[in-house]
Amino acid sequence: MAGLWDKLRGKDAPVVDDTGAALRRLFGDYPPDPPAHAGPAATLTAAQQDENLAQFLAVQSQRLAVGSDYLRARGVSVDPMLDPAADGLPAARAVDAWLDEALPKRPFSPISGDETPNPDEHGLMASDRTGPDIYYSVLADLGRLEGEAIRRRDPRFDWAVNRLPGFEDMGSYGRICLIKAGDVQWAPTVLDMEMHMLGICHPKMAPRGNLSGHRFGELLEAAVTQAFDPHP
Repeated sequence: MAGLWDKLRGKDAPVVDDTGAALRRLFGDYPPDPPAHAGPAATLTAAQQDENLAQFLAVQSQRLAVGSDYLRARGVSVDPMLDPAADGLPAARAVDAWLDEALPKRPFSPISGDETPNPDEHGLMASDRTGPDIYYSVLADLGRLEGEAIRRRDPRFDWAVNRLPGFEDMGSYGRICLIKAGDVQWAPTVLDMEMHMLGICHPKMAPRGNLSGHRFGELLEAAVTQAFDPHP
């Protein structure tokens, strides 16, 4: 029979993390978006990275429709985000609220608290985003949505493979990002939208709630308020 200390340590009631199963149930009917070449950017040739970008751009309208339709079916219209003449921030806040409500919470361990406090960045990069990893297709489409909302409001931004000098040691190097060129006053702005979405959604699933301070739509708000531009 387990003693009091064993009970406090949770030995007689092991923590079972079924977050992955919950995500598969939540997004089981979501259309997958496998890249042309899966894997971390460092494992891909420049030609393979370019092929990923070509595919990304070729299916852009289709994937925006997939994400929009999925959210609309759940009571969230993102049309204003994709209309550069509209105020897209209320729609972005509605997406953020839906994510808060819909995403499952990871279990709480009485010993270690949140046993997976950091998002699995390698998992996102290595996955083909299908089957058990369909969640990553959702993240990719959320990134497209917010990124395209930014690009349509500020045409200085564009989708490209990040090969900017000085970024060789950054995680975004060789990945598809939303990029605004720099100038003599301001460094380039590089937004890895998929990785950003991973960093948004993973804290939302923390056992005791999102303590990161980050939210869906924060980059769109930064673009609208010209936070990415130099100020006197």
